[in-house]
Amino acid sequence: MFDGLSYIQRTIVSDKNGLFAVKACPGSGKTYTTAARLAYKLSNWQLSNRGIAALSFTNVAWQEIWKMLVQNLGMTINYPHYLGTLDSFINKFIFLPFGHLVMGCGKRPILVGEPHGTWSGGNYDRDYDQYFDSTSFSISGDVIPTIADLTMFHFSWKRNKDSSENGHVKRIRQTKEKFWRQGYANQADANYFSLMILEKYPNIARSIAMRFPEVIIDEAQDTSEIQMRILDKLIENGLEDVMLVGDPDQAIYEWNNARPDLFTDKFNIWEENSVILDENRRSSQNICNVTYKLTSRTSPSIAVTEVVKDFEHIPEILCYEKESINQTLDYFIRLCDKHQVEVNQDNVAVIFRSKSIQNQILTHPERIEYPWQVGKYFVRDLAKGKYMSENGDVFEAFRLIERALYKGIFNKNYCSSNDLDSWISGKGFIRHRKEILHILRCLPSPTGSIKEWVNQASDILRINNITIRMNLKPDCTDYNFDEIFKISAENNYGFRMGTVHTVKGETFDAVLLILKEKGAQGAFYRTMLSNCLNTLDDEELRIAYVGMTRPRKLLVIAVPSEQSRLVWEQRLQK
Repeated sequence: MFDGLSYIQRTIVSDKNGLFAVKACPGSGKTYTTAARLAYKLSNWQLSNRGIAALSFTNVAWQEIWKMLVQNLGMTINYPHYLGTLDSFINKFIFLPFGHLVMGCGKRPILVGEPHGTWSGGNYDRDYDQYFDSTSFSISGDVIPTIADLTMFHFSWKRNKDSSENGHVKRIRQTKEKFWRQGYANQADANYFSLMILEKYPNIARSIAMRFPEVIIDEAQDTSEIQMRILDKLIENGLEDVMLVGDPDQAIYEWNNARPDLFTDKFNIWEENSVILDENRRSSQNICNVTYKLTSRTSPSIAVTEVVKDFEHIPEILCYEKESINQTLDYFIRLCDKHQVEVNQDNVAVIFRSKSIQNQILTHPERIEYPWQVGKYFVRDLAKGKYMSENGDVFEAFRLIERALYKGIFNKNYCSSNDLDSWISGKGFIRHRKEILHILRCLPSPTGSIKEWVNQASDILRINNITIRMNLKPDCTDYNFDEIFKISAENNYGFRMGTVHTVKGETFDAVLLILKEKGAQGAFYRTMLSNCLNTLDDEELRIAYVGMTRPRKLLVIAVPSEQSRLVWEQRLQK
């Protein structure tokens, strides 16, 4: 694992100590370097009850580190060390054991909402209870949304003219406080309360700093202000060895309050001990020469991988027409064939900022108006569970069905593990398992109309003495199952298809990036480009940049008008 490291990577792995940041360009091997440092530290670790916390921002990211350790060195992470997400670390060592001290709930908190489980609060369309899992608090105590799509709320988030909270936001605040007293919290709440815990109880911060004297955080550009402040509190209370690894140009989770400027600040504060990784081990020099122009960098990264660095293809920018987008796909596939790039899920990706592009390709409706009624989201979970079962994921289907039935039968907003255990213990595990599998088999086949399926499922549940009301929104559009629960429909095309967020950190031989005129927040790309904005100025440009830096050999950028093409071309190919 150590043989392929460059001189600067070896310095990071074995020589660096104290507080430092590693600013890494795309394809620089930062995750590999992070795994190598962790491996080096583990092999020389002497403390039996104190360990290293190696953290990242997604399960995919930390699992990649774990795979590198296992595959290259046969090494696993055990006590006293910890490998996982930053959120899971905060939950395990701060929020879950100590959250009751600041929430006023008098018991161990229960985490709800994604990724912990479905929240089904609310009894009617404008019930504020439904928003509990999609709102939280900023570091200054303001109520904030934690989802990107603000159209999911029935009100505006604008403040009053005197800058006070509007009535809707005050109702959200009351809703949050009500459920906190009951012990519920979403992940953003957990981070908010964890900072409060460390500020109010410094002994807890000192004990964590003693328990984990070294912390490594990968993808640190995605840290929120609250998460960075939690790290600061640990440093203030004795944590001496911290390595932050990231690239501010690739921060694409602003909807989750990511603040790439905080990573840059740490790099500057710790500048004497910090490092820049500027060798690109992924892409050709032609791709590096184009993509850096979207950033604040003054020169491109250096391509160093022999088999791709001199690849001759120069990235292309072309127009597509909404009605014939598949012609653009055909051109891209022919380009792959011309350059002997085998088209499969591992080598070739078609990616986009907006899922509406995928719907155009798959000829699905451009925007889905979901039919689920507030307070009846267990209906969605029953339908999705049956759909997943028919598509081969029986384990997840069983999990969805049993929790959906619990919420429907007992009229609950959420089904915790403790709730489920109590339900199962009342009748016995074998009986419970048989009943859930029986319902799963009896539910109608997930084909055709959702409305029709819900009516049939209601009858089947009633026959089986399960009295729950299966309702959809009145006058909702009648979609079919594939339109709502499509699972890997893109496999029919032979290449990978998804949003930029779904391929972050991955590498392909060829990438087609399809953009619209505007980013998700409504700003025109051509306006941002004409105004000389770069990736540090706007998240939409960072998302485009992440997409552009995935390929080794072929990069094609497709935009919907000649005017946009000219602006992109002027920026990237001048």
